[in-house]
Amino acid sequence: MAQHHYFLNVEHKDSDYFRFTDYFLNVPYTFNSCTDIFSKDTIDYGTSVLLKTVLDNLTLSGNVLDVGCGYGVIGIILKKYYPQIECDLIDINKTAVLLSKQNAELNSVEVNVFESNLYAVLDKKYNHIVTNPPIKAGKENLFKVVSGGFEVLKPNGTITLVIKKKHGMESLKNHMESIFGNVEILKRDSGYYILHSVKKKV
Repeated sequence: MAQHHYFLNVEHKDSDYFRFTDYFLNVPYTFNSCTDIFSKDTIDYGTSVLLKTVLDNLTLSGNVLDVGCGYGVIGIILKKYYPQIECDLIDINKTAVLLSKQNAELNSVEVNVFESNLYAVLDKKYNHIVTNPPIKAGKENLFKVVSGGFEVLKPNGTITLVIKKKHGMESLKNHMESIFGNVEILKRDSGYYILHSVKKKV
């Protein structure tokens, strides 16, 4: 089929869907996927670096949000490691929402999945946002992930994200600094940077 940006809604045939298994920290996870979704048949390396960095540096609690969840990798794996959290996954793409719901069930975790243009449908505040943001949706939307994230975070809430240096890491880092008043590089790995900000002001 023709290539589409994964964040656009397109009609799919049954043959566009498939299932694969991949490993994170030597634990197998099985996912339903689709031909045109981001990192369709493997856990993306940047996502893997992000998840490992979160596990090494943060203790998640309360309400946790995965923005632009794709087929659900981040939210599902975080829920496995932090079973006490309430984990919400959002994506603008109907197929991603469908797959995330299926994959939560496949991997025996309970998460909430919503179709939403960024934070539009959310009606609560979060302790943590963890995201591999949709780079191909453009710089404006990338910046909105940060500025909108500030609005939906509780005081002392955190946002942790992954971005490649060549995809605009420096400008996003500066934007996080301007919105949150702080930003930290938690990890560098093969051109991927894990950026982290804390909502210290109300």
